[in-house]
Amino acid sequence: MHLIRIELDNFKSFGGEITIPFDEGFTAITGPNGSGKSNCGDAIQFVLGPKSTRTLRASNVTELIFNGGSKGKGARHMSATLVFYNSPEIDGRRRLRIDTDEVSFTRSVRLNRKSKPISSYRINDEPSTATEMRRILAEAGLHGDGYNIVLQGDVTKLATMTPHKRRGVLEEVAGVTAYDDEIRRANNQRKHVENNIETIDVFEDDQKKRLKGLEKERTQALKFKELKGELDTSKIILHQSRHRNRIDEVRLLGDERSNYTDEVEKLKGQLHSGNLKLGEYDEELVQIGNDLDDIMSGDARQLLETIRQHEIDIETNSDRIGDHNRSISEAEGDIEQIGDDLEAAQSAKSAAENSLNNARESLESADAASIQAAKDEDEARNAIESGDRHGRDLNRALGKANEAVDEKHIAHAEARLAADRAEQNTQLASEKLADLEEEYEDATMARDDLELVGEDLQDGGKTVDRGSLAEEMRRLTKQENNLREDRDRAEIRARDSEVALAKARARAEARSSRPGSSITLAALTKLRQSGEVKGILGSLGELCSPKDPAHEDALSNALGGGLRSIVVTNDEVAANCIKWLRLNGGGRATFLPLNRLSVSRPQGRTLIVANNPGVIGFAQNLLEYDDEIDLAVRYASRNTLIVQSMDVARRNMGGVRMVTLKGDVIEGSGAMTGGSPSSSNRSSFGGGSQNQLGLEKLERVVEEANLVYSTVEAALRELRSNQQILRNQINGLDDSDHSVKVREWKSDLSRAQKDVDELGKKVIAARKHFGNFEKAFSSAKLQAESAKKALDDAMVARTNAANALQNHTPDHLSQILRNAERTRTESERTRFASEASISTEKERMGILDARVSELTRQISRSQGVIESAILVVQSLTESINKSKIELIELKGQASQFDEEQQLLTDRREEIIAERASLRTSLDTMSQKRQTLSSRIEELSIQIQQKRLAVDEIVAELAAEHIEVPAADIQLPTVAEAEKSVQGLERRLGHLGDVNMLAIEQYDIAVERIAGLVEDGKLLRQRREDLVSIVDKLQAERKSRLLLVYDHVNKNFSRVYEILQPNGFGSLRLENPKNPFEGGLEMDCVPPGKSRRTRRNLLSGGEKSMAALALIFAIQDYEPSPFYYFDEVDQNLDPFNSERIATLCRMRSQRAQFIMVTLRKVSLMLADHHIGITHAGDGLSRRITDFDRVAAVEMSEELEREERSRKQSDMERELLVLPDPNTMPRVPEALGTPKSLGGLADRAGADAEDPVNLDEESLTEPDQVVQAETGTELPVDEVSAFDSLIERTEEWSEDLEESDVVQNAIVDEQQSETESQSEIAEVLDSDSSEIEKE
Repeated sequence: MHLIRIELDNFKSFGGEITIPFDEGFTAITGPNGSGKSNCGDAIQFVLGPKSTRTLRASNVTELIFNGGSKGKGARHMSATLVFYNSPEIDGRRRLRIDTDEVSFTRSVRLNRKSKPISSYRINDEPSTATEMRRILAEAGLHGDGYNIVLQGDVTKLATMTPHKRRGVLEEVAGVTAYDDEIRRANNQRKHVENNIETIDVFEDDQKKRLKGLEKERTQALKFKELKGELDTSKIILHQSRHRNRIDEVRLLGDERSNYTDEVEKLKGQLHSGNLKLGEYDEELVQIGNDLDDIMSGDARQLLETIRQHEIDIETNSDRIGDHNRSISEAEGDIEQIGDDLEAAQSAKSAAENSLNNARESLESADAASIQAAKDEDEARNAIESGDRHGRDLNRALGKANEAVDEKHIAHAEARLAADRAEQNTQLASEKLADLEEEYEDATMARDDLELVGEDLQDGGKTVDRGSLAEEMRRLTKQENNLREDRDRAEIRARDSEVALAKARARAEARSSRPGSSITLAALTKLRQSGEVKGILGSLGELCSPKDPAHEDALSNALGGGLRSIVVTNDEVAANCIKWLRLNGGGRATFLPLNRLSVSRPQGRTLIVANNPGVIGFAQNLLEYDDEIDLAVRYASRNTLIVQSMDVARRNMGGVRMVTLKGDVIEGSGAMTGGSPSSSNRSSFGGGSQNQLGLEKLERVVEEANLVYSTVEAALRELRSNQQILRNQINGLDDSDHSVKVREWKSDLSRAQKDVDELGKKVIAARKHFGNFEKAFSSAKLQAESAKKALDDAMVARTNAANALQNHTPDHLSQILRNAERTRTESERTRFASEASISTEKERMGILDARVSELTRQISRSQGVIESAILVVQSLTESINKSKIELIELKGQASQFDEEQQLLTDRREEIIAERASLRTSLDTMSQKRQTLSSRIEELSIQIQQKRLAVDEIVAELAAEHIEVPAADIQLPTVAEAEKSVQGLERRLGHLGDVNMLAIEQYDIAVERIAGLVEDGKLLRQRREDLVSIVDKLQAERKSRLLLVYDHVNKNFSRVYEILQPNGFGSLRLENPKNPFEGGLEMDCVPPGKSRRTRRNLLSGGEKSMAALALIFAIQDYEPSPFYYFDEVDQNLDPFNSERIATLCRMRSQRAQFIMVTLRKVSLMLADHHIGITHAGDGLSRRITDFDRVAAVEMSEELEREERSRKQSDMERELLVLPDPNTMPRVPEALGTPKSLGGLADRAGADAEDPVNLDEESLTEPDQVVQAETGTELPVDEVSAFDSLIERTEEWSEDLEESDVVQNAIVDEQQSETESQSEIAEVLDSDSSEIEKE
């Protein structure tokens, strides 16, 4: 393997593309100073990866790009490529692990738009990373910072460096820095372990002393805990017994309901079978009638038809009698219900009369007090008139003010009376309009029904026959069955919905004790709508809304329960509302009276935080509301700030209340509230909560279920009515009967249309009257308000006049006037209240009178219905009796027909009798079914109530975290459980005060002592292990260094003897027993000098030869495929230059040597030559056809060098070094012992993490390696000459190749600083040696 060529593109002084070829052997590069020959080596090192661009004689990578020379334009990119010949070795393996004969490695740099450098790497024109490329090259022995590349100044640096630094070079070559890292980690960890051992010993003694004082308290606490556990168990059993008791009640009621339900289902089946049987009878009657029609003709037919008509009339009239009887029963029930309502209305009327009388008495008392006050005032005024003139003027002014008050009072009373009267007229007109509209709708529906009947009559006519009617009857029967099933399903759904609604209401009632619950808000809303209490503006949630919907959650949490607060105009309204809630059981609520609220403006820190980033603003500023309720909104918001996130809130915590957009609350005191949102009872804008919304949804579901049930029930009733009509058609089918029905239908339709027209006119007139009354009411209301304002102004003026007069009059007269004024004011207030009460009660009396009249009218109407039905029943009864008599006569005449006709007639009579009996039985079963259904509904209500009670108990059990008892568990009675609980409570009371924490404290102390003991054993064992590991690491470290030293020393002696024939050279450790505490010296004796000659007395050339010998010795230890020397012979004389060149030529037989040189002797000995020059324009060029002169014969030197090389190889093969990969490893740090977790904090001990200690104790280069790789790397993997810095650059290039290589600048500065410090040390050491000499 060897380097074939270098391909450069705009690299440093090489503008454009240029290729520099290389061959095996010894190649010399030469050219004038400044021609750019050393840039060839820079290109090689640039690709291999230097530790810093400073070694490439550039401050940063941008300076490696061709700058255009003296006349051209600078390039924007550059690249350097090394092409190696990668032929298989003797063993068949390739040195570069890439399976091609030629391998190219390219590193490129280009500038982006901002002139920032971007690096890229390619292997055989395939993208790669810096780490991957350098790993492949390192495996082949190619390093950018190893001794295979020797630059200008490296020889001088190695020759003049201090022994300790020279020993550092040997350590890097030997790879012992990995042992240093492990030893450092072990020592740091051992120190931490010893600190923990001392702390554990102190804590263990303290815990043992504390344990003795806890034993007695623990015994008493255990006894208390035992009794408390028994008490808790007894309480659980008590709750479960109560639950079992309720469950038993529900079960008994459920069994009873199940029995009734089974019986209802049985009756339902029987009714279904009976109805089917009725249909069969009807069909058979139709068939018999058809057969009789075929048999009979002429007079016989007429006679039989007459008999059949009488029979049909008897049955029809019987059915009608039954219908009228049911109408009588329903009317009687209505009369009873209306009678109850009438009685209640009369009672309310009596109460209103009593209130009216009381108000009148209060009015009379107020008038009497007012008269007496006026009399006293007149006497005082008369006394004042006898005084000075000004007093008389004030007296007259007061009199005029009193007259004005009286006039305004009269005007206000008249306006108030007119407004009340107008309001009453409006209400009566509204009720009348509603009644007329209802009558109009009934009349319209009746007319529409008649129109439908007429359509059936007109469509049927003479074309209707018995067969089609029978088919229609079967169809209606089938529809009836389907509708009956739909009704049952709708009934079940409605019942389930009502049960769910009842449970929801029960839960809402359970929460109604909290201020602002949904029930309380609903009650106050009804109170506000009724107008009983004026000045209720509504809940705060109704009166404001977020400007931005995205802030709704934050604002609802900021205002919290304040959204359910009720805003009222003043404190009097609030007091009245609280009184009303107490009297009516409406729950509790928080009221915000606008005249009493006091809020503080934001100030101080709140204003400062409001302007910080992430703060959206004050809650009140993010809401929309009327200015009227501004005080209430500010009071509820409490100067709360809405912020973007929890991070913003944490940065501004302290003295400011904040809420995040997710609803997390941070109080000014520092308390923080948040977590998953709970929407079960959270307040919301719009005046309700989620529970209220759920309750309203359930109410809608119940309404929909009831509507479906009512619709199906109405359709079923209509279907049965159609069945009855069809039966009547079947029984009474006749041509003359059809025409009569048509005539009756037309007459009924005419009357219905007439009723509709008349009611329509009445409705229009009533609407007009209602509109007039509404306008009059609005006008009267405005006049009453104007009169009230004028009265208030007059009273203020009178008060001012009275005050002026009192201030002018003597004390005794002034007191009389004040008492009179106070009495007058109180009497007027009482009079106003009494007049308002009189007006209200009169209005109420008028409404109740109208209600009594309406109920009386309804009773009269129902009684008229009963009387009319009785008359119709009497008439139908007479008709039935008459038909029966005629039927007997007609049957006697029809006895002459033949036997077949008689059989048919007998069968028809039998069917009629069976049908009548079956119908009676079905009516009885239907009534019984209704009775049972009513009982089932009652039981369902009772079960529902009991289940609600059970649910409450279950909720209590859940709140107490008590399981619901299983059915097979034996439980005592409630009384027994209560007795057990009381006994245990008495026993607990006798124990007195008990320190329950003693149990936990005792157990914790025991546990901690055990933990401390266990941790102490573990830590002591770890300390012993660490000491043992350190000893092993130090032994292996020393052994490796000494073995490598011995090998390099032998190489050094051989190489020095070759370079300096008859000379002597060796390496010497200053402290062989402990080599790490001393340096490494080079003992060299050039030819012709004494062995006592000290190294500092050597010339510069002799020192350089010694340094070069050391470099060759290191190269023998770490062989490389090729070596690059840059003017290493510049400080040597021709003789020594020839020796160096000769050695390079000899070694070039097994490795490629490239040397930049100006020495003729070196050029003569080189196998190949490359010339570099420039034309004064700053652009480097390669000189073609450049040959060397014949080299001198070096056979003897070659043989001697070959022998030396073989001996070095044999020694190296025999050398057995400790492997850093198998060296003892320091175990992972134990971390802070668990037993010190809480105790260390209380004791003030600093329980540090040993992992952190190890990281802090690492040296700077170690930290760099850890930070770049993420793991701890052995130091021998990090190459010599501070290659940790290079690693930083490599990893940064791998992570983001397009990023600006800013870290390289820092690395270069650090390298420059280190170089300067090393040079300073060398100069200091040389100067000190000179002074000693």
